[in-house]
Amino acid sequence: MIKNLWKKFVNWLFSWQRKEPVILEDEEKYLEEEKARADWAESFKEIIEPVKIDHCGTHLWYKKSCPECREAIK
Repeated sequence: MIKNLWKKFVNWLFSWQRKEPVILEDEEKYLEEEKARADWAESFKEIIEPVKIDHCGTHLWYKKSCPECREAIK
């Protein structure tokens, strides 16, 4: 009984946060917009350049005396 009352109270308390279901009137238009967004996001993947490795994995910065760091730059 207490569980039931608690559940009703919590549902009442948070009922204002529930959103109405979205009804798509023009599904084709929505799909075209989604495709355009995907193409737009895909265009940024080509712009990003790979990160150049400037040191080996044993320390945090380049050391001139480390042969592995000198090799990683090449």
